[in-house]
Amino acid sequence: MKIGCFGNTNNYPFRLAQIMRDLGHEVLLVVTSQELLHRPESRCPEFENGYPDWILDAAHYSELDFIMLDPSLDPLLSLLSSCDALILNGLGPSLLPLLSRPAIAMLTGSDLEYYANFSTIDVRTANYDPAYKASAAGQMELNLLRQFIQRQREGIRAAGAVRYFPRGLVPVGDKMLDDLGVPDSKRMFLPCAEIELVRPTPAPHNNPVRIFCATRLTWKLPIEPGRSLLDYKGSDIMIRGLGLFYRQTGVRLDIQLVRKGLHVLETEDLISEEGLTDQITWSAEMSLAQVWSEFARCDIVIEQLANNAIGGAGLDAMAAARPVIGNARTVMFESYFAKTSPICQAQIAEEVCNQLKRLVFDPQERERVGKLGRQFVEDFCNPRKSAETCLELLKMA
Repeated sequence: MKIGCFGNTNNYPFRLAQIMRDLGHEVLLVVTSQELLHRPESRCPEFENGYPDWILDAAHYSELDFIMLDPSLDPLLSLLSSCDALILNGLGPSLLPLLSRPAIAMLTGSDLEYYANFSTIDVRTANYDPAYKASAAGQMELNLLRQFIQRQREGIRAAGAVRYFPRGLVPVGDKMLDDLGVPDSKRMFLPCAEIELVRPTPAPHNNPVRIFCATRLTWKLPIEPGRSLLDYKGSDIMIRGLGLFYRQTGVRLDIQLVRKGLHVLETEDLISEEGLTDQITWSAEMSLAQVWSEFARCDIVIEQLANNAIGGAGLDAMAAARPVIGNARTVMFESYFAKTSPICQAQIAEEVCNQLKRLVFDPQERERVGKLGRQFVEDFCNPRKSAETCLELLKMA
């Protein structure tokens, strides 16, 4: 079977594509973003000098090209139409009505809440001059945007399966899928940890204890237009929890942060307010491979703390056998997996502080929790099982 994968958020489709190739299938992966996190070279440095022939770099196409169905898309659409089945991420579902292939809509956030939401029209045009909006050119633009959103919705509805978060985790997304007529029987989650490239390593037991956070520093509400509430990470809760730990214990930490996210400057100000500036080491945006190296060097990982979902960074940290502090939403773990997660639960600053007290002063507890995390992702977040599930669904479609 020849499978076309369009979009590559967090390199999740890329990982599935690699496994499908290992299983003997022909795959075309279409990369649509210039952002490092969403490009294969972030995960596999050997691709920095170019991609193999099964990966197509289509990041030169703009969002507007897909909204307008620019004629320059014809070669790309022809390639996708030559595939037997499709996995569509990001803007990809909007192409399904044009391609009519068995497909999985691989939704990760804004592809549903923004691109498939008619309220996006008001958001995008809020600052338009009223005279332009009323003009023929303005009305044409509004109509093209409305048609694009309708195609995105139709693509999600027509997909044989929809990858999205467990019901209850993102109520806005649940309502949208219900309104689109996507039944729970078509929904799946398929969390993946990098259990092959990220191997458990001996705990370093640094002095001072080294804390690493790879999660984007995005925490101020309301989230800007074009993003999902899933982008809200609660980074302020992390900083306040670290500050509370220092004030209560007097113990200094080696805190490693990455300059990535919407609110880096605001985070710096909050760090100063909490008296942590001299305990922080900043790094520039990292590739996934570099993040994995940081997991090996750290003692504790802090993931998202908001009403969000533990993401790829947290699952990969568990694969590295590092204890993870984060908000392990009950609906994501206990309800979906029917198993209590080994994540060190925290949703407020006081809980972050208490988990730090639990882990910082007890190296054996850090190792114990880390081993439980590794076992958990091996059991429940195996990318090979996810790829096999996708293949079975595509064969049945």
